Amino acid sequence: MSLVHRPSKKWWFTATKREESVMDVPLAITALSGNFIADTNLDDVKDLISYTPGVSGNSQDSYIDAVSVRGVRTQDFGVGGDPSTAFFKNDLYEGRNGAVVTSLYDIERAEILRGPQGFLFGRNSIGGAFSVHTNKAQIGSGDGHIDIDLGERDRASFEGAINVPMGDNFAMRFAGYYSQEDGFAKNVFSGKDEIEHEKWAVRWSTAFETDRLTVQTVAEYEERRQSGSMYRAIDTGDIWDAFDAYIVDDTSLAGSNEELDSDISQGESDDADILTLGLFIDYDLGFATLSSNTGFKDHDYYYKEDYDGTPLSINNFQFQQSGEYFQQELRLTSNSDGPLSWYTGVSYYDEELDADFSAIGSEDLMCQYYLNYYAEYYGYEFYSGCSDYYYDFYPTADGMLTESGKIKGNTLDGRPTPTWASTSPSN
Repeated sequence: MSLVHRPSKKWWFTATKREESVMDVPLAITALSGNFIADTNLDDVKDLISYTPGVSGNSQDSYIDAVSVRGVRTQDFGVGGDPSTAFFKNDLYEGRNGAVVTSLYDIERAEILRGPQGFLFGRNSIGGAFSVHTNKAQIGSGDGHIDIDLGERDRASFEGAINVPMGDNFAMRFAGYYSQEDGFAKNVFSGKDEIEHEKWAVRWSTAFETDRLTVQTVAEYEERRQSGSMYRAIDTGDIWDAFDAYIVDDTSLAGSNEELDSDISQGESDDADILTLGLFIDYDLGFATLSSNTGFKDHDYYYKEDYDGTPLSINNFQFQQSGEYFQQELRLTSNSDGPLSWYTGVSYYDEELDADFSAIGSEDLMCQYYLNYYAEYYGYEFYSGCSDYYYDFYPTADGMLTESGKIKGNTLDGRPTPTWASTSPSN
């Protein structure tokens, strides 16, 4: 429900670092207006994947390593692994896993470029680039809007913005967002509802203009508390019967897609606190425009999941990260309308990250079971895959993501190889 309708206008895009109509952009681009993003209830930047041809790999959590543009991706979620697709907000690089995924509210437009964009966007854009632009403060305008969404499972979402002109050459804009929803997947072991979220964000922007000078600032803060990826073990049969008899008594495993059997001691989390500051200066030199973009970002990110999918603490993953980013870009862009246009610039980027990985649970317990199951046929030393997992991501046409994989090992006499799967909701 929108209490104040956003006015439509002609859209200009900056995919080539200059304003031009989307019809004139000589790149493979998908452009989405802010009205479209609001009307389709796109929640964060990863939701843009569903509306972009040639792009896949969306997931419920804040990891972006699985995002694939025209088949190019890294699948490297380590602190030293850079994504192959770059994410930008207001021309500022968003960073790595945990810091990239922020909420889409009071958005002007989004541009998704497919193919290498290293010349225009720099680092980590070998696959492509996502560029999101928020509504800036507008001088002389007093518009605003309030959007309210309500639904089942105590779903509530509130978004609002107001533009405040202050004189002939200065304005401020305030925007805010809040969203919460109870879990939709029931943990049959603990009785809790999982895959819930609660998040809020605020943004303050200013604009100052003279005949030749434009100065804009943006300050944004977001807190996010939500579930990470949830896993559910399937194909119970002989494999679980052996596990059940060997380790535990009377422990249920199977369930439907909306039933999980997860560790009672391990609550899945995907939490982040993100602060972003930006300063943007444009000065018209006549023959060209000199632009300066300065950005600072600070974030704390905490993620944990139970990826064995059973009620036992066999294999749980935990990741904690904090980081600061500083970037400075200077550009000189020609103002000529003739057949020759040019662009030149330099950029500086500094990043400091502190990350801790840990596996929570009993590796001995997991290996004890699998080695007991296979040692009868192969022996202890031969079976090396008792704790080596690999997962791949395959989104389906309806927007649901199924994460699946198999534990490495062999099968004899028709005995099943254990299979694990997870489900994530679509927005």
